[in-house]
Amino acid sequence: MNSWFSPRVIFAFGLAFVGAVFAGQMIGAAERILVVFVSMLIALFVVAEGQDHDDAVIDTPRPDEPRAIDAASITSHPQLQAFIDASTDAILMVENARVTAANLAALRLLGSNIVGQNVRMAFRHAGAIERLSDPDAQHSGHPIKLTGIGQQNQLWEMRIQMMGPGQKIVQLADRSGTQAAEKMRVDFVANASHELLTPLAAVKGFIETLDDPAAGDDPATRSRFLGIMATETDRMQALVRDLMSLSRIEAEKYDPPQTPVDFAQIVMETVDQLRNSQKDRGADIAVDITTDLPAVIGDAGQLRQLANNILNNAMKYGKDGTPVLVSLVSSRSGAMLNFAVADEGDGIAPEHLPRLTERFYRVDSGRSRLVGGTGLGLSLVKHIVDRHRGHLEIRSTVGKGTTVSILLPVWPA
Repeated sequence: MNSWFSPRVIFAFGLAFVGAVFAGQMIGAAERILVVFVSMLIALFVVAEGQDHDDAVIDTPRPDEPRAIDAASITSHPQLQAFIDASTDAILMVENARVTAANLAALRLLGSNIVGQNVRMAFRHAGAIERLSDPDAQHSGHPIKLTGIGQQNQLWEMRIQMMGPGQKIVQLADRSGTQAAEKMRVDFVANASHELLTPLAAVKGFIETLDDPAAGDDPATRSRFLGIMATETDRMQALVRDLMSLSRIEAEKYDPPQTPVDFAQIVMETVDQLRNSQKDRGADIAVDITTDLPAVIGDAGQLRQLANNILNNAMKYGKDGTPVLVSLVSSRSGAMLNFAVADEGDGIAPEHLPRLTERFYRVDSGRSRLVGGTGLGLSLVKHIVDRHRGHLEIRSTVGKGTTVSILLPVWPA
């Protein structure tokens, strides 16, 4: 019974508790499970080693005799390396400011020869060295943000927890993706604000001008200014509508549609609408749609928006009087429909193609604003395609034109 209250067992329970606290500070469930598992494993090693030692010793020590705990046995156990190697985060064991163990992720990040080195040589980062070389430092397992380990702009979260006398376990988690997502969010807010303020400033300026009797009493000036104000408010309305659509689609991206939709009919309705609303350019649309096409799995409203955005882009950026070719056919396997729209415009340079679906990204900002684009059209298309579990491809040749192709899954027969 007294063995449950031995220093080794108490120490093992302490290790398990520290590991649980350390895991509770982590974000990912997989990380929490791994840390709890490793800490429990270490605790079991400590207890098991004590039991083996008790079995091997003939003379039972006196109750008041302290029993030494070999902290080095935790990091030297042959199975510990396999467990820490299972983590995708960098994990190191540090004892008295020296690296005693490191998993594969840590070796890839800091170098293959860091085991046995002083933390100053292993990390080469002032913030990490300061925290790991101080023997009196109190570590709670809370994340410490560090920039510059590995690549210059790479953001890491370092967590340090005491595991025994002079021993620390260090976890380095790459948070560069989170930083990039936050930057995208900040840029999105800034761009949206700018896009709204530009027409708003124009409308406010014209209102102030019309308030001047000299300009407001002139019918021609008043008519021209009111026309510009109407155009700018339409632009703001379109931008707000696209922002709302983008927000709604992003909220539903993990909820794929479950409804059969006649996409061929949607394409033809969109073509007829554009032919009627844009007489000159609408006449350039040529359609090639295979008969008796199956329905697709989709959201009718979003697919209508997708078709409208792609066709409008082709008509805006294609040269006047050149054809806009619209095709809808079954894929080779018959499992998807291939919707393609091709224009004969100036084309897009290859370096711009990967960024075309980014919010507010424009190849030519001046021309985009001139033709009335919000900068969200292709971003909306990409989100709609992703939600429908489809595939978007944009091919372009400078001086010849651009083709946008979309594959959408068909409704199972």
